[in-house]
Amino acid sequence: MRHHIKRITDSLVWNTFLLMFGAFVFIIGYKGIAVHNDFVPGALYGLSVVANNALPVLSLSKWYLLFNVPLFIAAWKGVSRRFFCLNLLTMGAIAFMTSYVELDLGIKDGMYAAIAAGATMGAGSGIILRSYGGGGGLDVLAVILNRKYGLRFGVFYFIANSVVMLLALSRFSPDTIVASLVMLFISSMVTEYVLSLFNQRKSVFIITRRTREVVGQLMESNKFYATVIPARGGYSGEPVDIVYSITDNLRLRSLEQLVLSIDANAVLVVENTFSVFGRNIALPKKY
Repeated sequence: MRHHIKRITDSLVWNTFLLMFGAFVFIIGYKGIAVHNDFVPGALYGLSVVANNALPVLSLSKWYLLFNVPLFIAAWKGVSRRFFCLNLLTMGAIAFMTSYVELDLGIKDGMYAAIAAGATMGAGSGIILRSYGGGGGLDVLAVILNRKYGLRFGVFYFIANSVVMLLALSRFSPDTIVASLVMLFISSMVTEYVLSLFNQRKSVFIITRRTREVVGQLMESNKFYATVIPARGGYSGEPVDIVYSITDNLRLRSLEQLVLSIDANAVLVVENTFSVFGRNIALPKKY
């Protein structure tokens, strides 16, 4: 079942769907909310907004395409052909929808609009980045710099968005800039949440004196993996084992019931993880 799901998530059809759907959600956030409040988005799309405001001789979509050209030329040898083509597809879709999608969700209050636009655009960006492609533009450059120089994505986008906002200061009011920063902050938080949504797991520490039986049942169920960590009781000084396992939200209750049915005195410590990768759980994205 796990291998069947992986084949689906690796397929071109599935990745194309994620890119198109994510681009559509992003455009809903911008064209439906942000544009009506003069908000400045981040990254290359935000730079295109600033350029369009300064020189409206070219439309926003044309500025976006223009800024993307040198980055895609540089990326031709810097990333895989699959990543390059998927980014090219997403860039074209965003440029097309920017030109032809007309929408107004009617949110006029500045703070409400910043929250709604940030959440929607962040969700769209997260869906795009869940695929084996990206949103074009700075996503391509971010991958190249990360692979060649180890520059972290968060640091890169912080620098890029800072440059965009500094340029926007000369064209937009301080209130608009502050609201745009709120929008970008919420967008980044939602993007991170969407990215971690399918990789987030629960790490479980099980303190028990019936280690062999607990591990045996965990392995026999073919649902859980376990690692045994030797330890010693702080008060008694007697040897005790800690069984470490990783599961997800749906199977956590099943793991708890299985352990307690074997050792009613067992202690379980459950912690949230941001992301878990591994051969038997999830593979990191390859570009």
